[in-house]
Amino acid sequence: MSMRSIHHGLRVCARTVGVVILATSLACASGGTGGSGRAGTDEPFEHEEARRQEAREVARQVAALAGGVRDVGSRLELTFWSERGALTLVGYQSVQRGGRPGRGIDSDDLRRTVARALMSTTSHSAGEVVLRLRRDASSWALEPSASFSTERPPEALHLAGRREASTPESTWMAASVQRLLMPVRVPVDGTVWADVSVHVRDGRVVGWELEGWRVVRAGRGNATRSVSRRVVEEAAAVLRLYSPGTGSRTLHLGLRLIHEGNAPSAEGWVEETRVGRPLRPGGGVSRLTLP
Repeated sequence: MSMRSIHHGLRVCARTVGVVILATSLACASGGTGGSGRAGTDEPFEHEEARRQEAREVARQVAALAGGVRDVGSRLELTFWSERGALTLVGYQSVQRGGRPGRGIDSDDLRRTVARALMSTTSHSAGEVVLRLRRDASSWALEPSASFSTERPPEALHLAGRREASTPESTWMAASVQRLLMPVRVPVDGTVWADVSVHVRDGRVVGWELEGWRVVRAGRGNATRSVSRRVVEEAAAVLRLYSPGTGSRTLHLGLRLIHEGNAPSAEGWVEETRVGRPLRPGGGVSRLTLP
């Protein structure tokens, strides 16, 4: 081989190495897709597993709540504050309840669907996420959700993956709700509205209060019925989703309780909720919508 050929080959090799180094440098500067970076964001992604754990746990609790709702046509709306994968429930309501009962649902499928939707928020900046569910004959459908601007709530969690440690145990929560609603009596074939307040501090329930209850539809005769176990479990499921958070809050629940025919107890649901928070100066706003 001639000396000219050798020099030509060395020049080609040098150019090739230079191109590889340049491409590697550009990939690192843009964040790449591996390691602790994520394309399109400036936030480290080392907490990926914590985010997944948070989404799975919230999805499990949402599926447990929705699993007890059998009325076809029912709609549940849950509003979360999402920040670095941490999810804090800040709003809940249920509408169009009381329809004909549907068949059992696949809870595992619902849990996976909700978890995927919640995980999709991790690539966005902090903001509110509205999760809307519609009950069909044998399943729940995830509906498109509108976004809106708001300030960061003071109870919002900062880090994902710590929900289970700050969530009250389900049987204890249900037993507490049952004791709280024990004085409520629903007239036979009548309807009652009940208001409940639960005081929470740093994820721990520190007080309960039955604010009152009133008859909104008179029944027949003087006979009354107590509140069913299913209503108790639904209220407990809503409270467990609300509980994790920082600081002090008061959770206000409005329950519609209905008795029909010869049923041994009154059925019903948590129809609306409200969160009482300390006043604070306004902060930044952000928008976020689930697909």
